[in-house]
Amino acid sequence: MIYFLLWTFILYWIHRVSHFVPYVKQIHAHHHRYVLTHTTGWKWNNLFLFNDNWPSTADLWMTEVIPTLIFSYITGQWWISAFYYIWAAFIQESIEHNNKFNIPLLTSGKWHLIHHKSKFNYGLFLPVWDIVFRTNKNVYK
Repeated sequence: MIYFLLWTFILYWIHRVSHFVPYVKQIHAHHHRYVLTHTTGWKWNNLFLFNDNWPSTADLWMTEVIPTLIFSYITGQWWISAFYYIWAAFIQESIEHNNKFNIPLLTSGKWHLIHHKSKFNYGLFLPVWDIVFRTNKNVYK
């Protein structure tokens, strides 16, 4: 559990920083615009960790895939990379941007969609880091 929390802590900060570093912000902003204007859901290209277009794929690799692989390599916790692949390839696109998905204590669905319209809710999987660093906007009220 400690490795999982450490990994989500790192991804939280990478995602948060991606909103401020100029070149990365430009790529990440494209992902935000795309999600707000297109329907999302599982597609076969998710198996290759390729999102809807090249900028969204570059964003995914810069903010999640590569950091996850580096984290797994440094810590030796390869189960995190396997867990992440299953999440990204089979689950993420079906629930992360689905406004009907709203399970408390998970950062997908309505929780994540608030992020696409504001400077809140950066966390992946669990809202713990958003709560700790006061970047959460609660959708469960």
